[in-house]
Amino acid sequence: MFNFEFLKIYLYIYSMITFKRATENDIDFIREAIIEAEKSGTDRLSYATVFDYDTNQVNELIKNALLEDIPGQELCLSGFIVAYIQNEYAGTVCSWIEAADGIPSAMIKANVLYYFLGQETILRASSKSTLIEALNIPRAAGTLQIESVYVCNKYRGLGVSNKLIMEHIKDAIQTGVSFSRVQIHVAETNEAAVKSYLKLGFKTIIRKKCEDPSVLEILPSDTRIMMELNLDDLYKNKLLE
Repeated sequence: MFNFEFLKIYLYIYSMITFKRATENDIDFIREAIIEAEKSGTDRLSYATVFDYDTNQVNELIKNALLEDIPGQELCLSGFIVAYIQNEYAGTVCSWIEAADGIPSAMIKANVLYYFLGQETILRASSKSTLIEALNIPRAAGTLQIESVYVCNKYRGLGVSNKLIMEHIKDAIQTGVSFSRVQIHVAETNEAAVKSYLKLGFKTIIRKKCEDPSVLEILPSDTRIMMELNLDDLYKNKLLE
């Protein structure tokens, strides 16, 4: 039997969602979101396993990178929009236009990490680069990139992540940025996330798997996919006007 009481609660909570751009006041929550999104439901955090860092070092690294607020990559504080429900953190998502200034996000992020990690740590991590590269899926220039999708446990199952993604899309359109596609990278094993993105209209366009089982010693999954959403589809489905 359909649970109408649950539907009423769902619609009420959904209507209570508000959004704002992240600021330094939100940095602890954003840092938590990045870490949990990176883990993809596992206990493996690549920032720790790749760089041989402990939890405190990872926290400090991400905080410092966020405070630099360098746009065009996933460790940019102002690139995050935060969702609230009744003045509580509900979730957050980061976005940017890939290579808007001609520089790929991977290069920008690499420079940010190099600055804070130093040459010795980077060289030590290079021994794992082959495994990481096996799962690398290049981001297409001119696309809106979605990253670090995170929803607090209390508010999962309410469509918060997709509403945040739509907020990023609408915000990018309103700022006059020209783009026609939205892309997101996700571990294929993160079935809940994949299912959620499919509901919004994303489709898997690239899949990469690393056949070396040792990849699971440093990354949460041995398979990554890129999913893509066309703005035309959102207009056709009346999700955008």
